[in-house]
Amino acid sequence: CADTLGRYSVKFVGNTTTVGHTTYTIKVTNPDGDTWNIHKRYREIRELHEELRLRHGDALPPIPAKRLWGNQDPAFIASRQLGLQQYLDGVLQIDRDLRTPALKDFLGGPSPHGERNQAKQYHQILDSMANKLLNLALPPAPLDETEMAQRQRKYTNAMQLYVNSQPVDPIHLRTPAFDTEVVRLCASNAEHLEALKAPASNPDADILSDMLDSLKSVLQPAQPLVDPERLIVPFPASAERQLAWGRRARAPARA
Repeated sequence: CADTLGRYSVKFVGNTTTVGHTTYTIKVTNPDGDTWNIHKRYREIRELHEELRLRHGDALPPIPAKRLWGNQDPAFIASRQLGLQQYLDGVLQIDRDLRTPALKDFLGGPSPHGERNQAKQYHQILDSMANKLLNLALPPAPLDETEMAQRQRKYTNAMQLYVNSQPVDPIHLRTPAFDTEVVRLCASNAEHLEALKAPASNPDADILSDMLDSLKSVLQPAQPLVDPERLIVPFPASAERQLAWGRRARAPARA
């Protein structure tokens, strides 16, 4: 923010090093409190210094000197950034109102969507959301009979619309079939209710009846497959009867 003197101020907030040079990010604040960022290299600040010398001469603060070797060292970059901060602070102490066109062009101006405008819009959005959201800390207002009837009718219609829009499994609408085409699901039961009530063609009953008739003809044929008398065979003699027959065979014949 601007200080109590109502003048411009700058603050170095960061830097980036790419392709052999360093770019400094500088936050500028005007007397109205608007802020914006500018990105400058050391060479651009040096060129500003040469322009300011034409107007202020030796009254300017010292600027960090050039360095041909090791100017990408992190410690050197941090030291140079501190020196450039002090230099620009001294310049704004001398030229408070930006009477030098080069300094005014260097600092630029706030964009239509600066930080201050963004903060204002942010608070407006928060206030709008707070007005629209339900405050759970307050007790709910009582409903009169008319409003309760309207809500019940609204919820009933919504539930009926939801139920009628759900597809019905055709397995519950007809008897099982093995090789008939499955009834396709419809988009709305209300639109095709009569079609769902109609019984579907089912040739499976005829097929099952033919199968049962064929099975019955096999299990209960009109003509027997074999002679029943030939299926009756004598039972083998028991052990006691075999023993008696053996005794009789060994006994001598009587006169």
